[in-house]
Amino acid sequence: MRWFISLLMIFSVQVAQAFDDPTDGKPFVPWLWEDQLKPTIQNSFDTTGLAILASGAGATVLAHQYDDTIYRHNKREDHLLMDGDTANFLGWLGNGQVGIGIAIGQLFLDQENGIKHGRALILTSVSHITLATAVHRERPNGANDLSFPSGHASSAFTTAGSLAYAYGWKVGLPAYLAATTISLSRVNENVHWMSDVVAGAAIGIYWAHASFQTDVKHSENEARWMPIPFDDGLMISYSLSF
Repeated sequence: MRWFISLLMIFSVQVAQAFDDPTDGKPFVPWLWEDQLKPTIQNSFDTTGLAILASGAGATVLAHQYDDTIYRHNKREDHLLMDGDTANFLGWLGNGQVGIGIAIGQLFLDQENGIKHGRALILTSVSHITLATAVHRERPNGANDLSFPSGHASSAFTTAGSLAYAYGWKVGLPAYLAATTISLSRVNENVHWMSDVVAGAAIGIYWAHASFQTDVKHSENEARWMPIPFDDGLMISYSLSF
């Protein structure tokens, strides 16, 4: 929760101080919700977004089958992918602060992509906090019951996806490799189950896609999906513009 609050505060201050005011004088909170987060959420349920969620869910279920096997493997130090110092460094690298720093730099140097990156990080953080609180999965090392999904993996893959969308694969590929290594370091240290980091990666990729396609004009004949909650469950609304 503190990570999310810090992100929101830094994002609001940096947007307000950026060279060009993207809010056009609109109060920050209404601008953030009405012009940034709400449209991103609404536009996230496109065909690609649903495919990311479906494939991420499938990969998470598959990884879950090997959680115990990987945990037992990592209990033996001679089987570890990396030493403790390397894993700790990667854990620091993926704790969200680096991603926030990159987004802040973009707000000054590349404001449009910085805003997209920032809102993707905010939505990723909300998703992570909500799911971790609801699922209450105990970590492999027993530290707490906030294991699923991995916040490190979700934030790292959000940043990697954002950089890929903003600057292409020359930047995106190294970022994705870094995000993958960060995620593996969490499993290496038995801080997360393998399925935790797979789910986190899917969440990060999902919100990076949603944020960076929101400002693209939707072509005619495009299908739109949106979940609509009601008293007894959830209904999926489908519409087709033509």
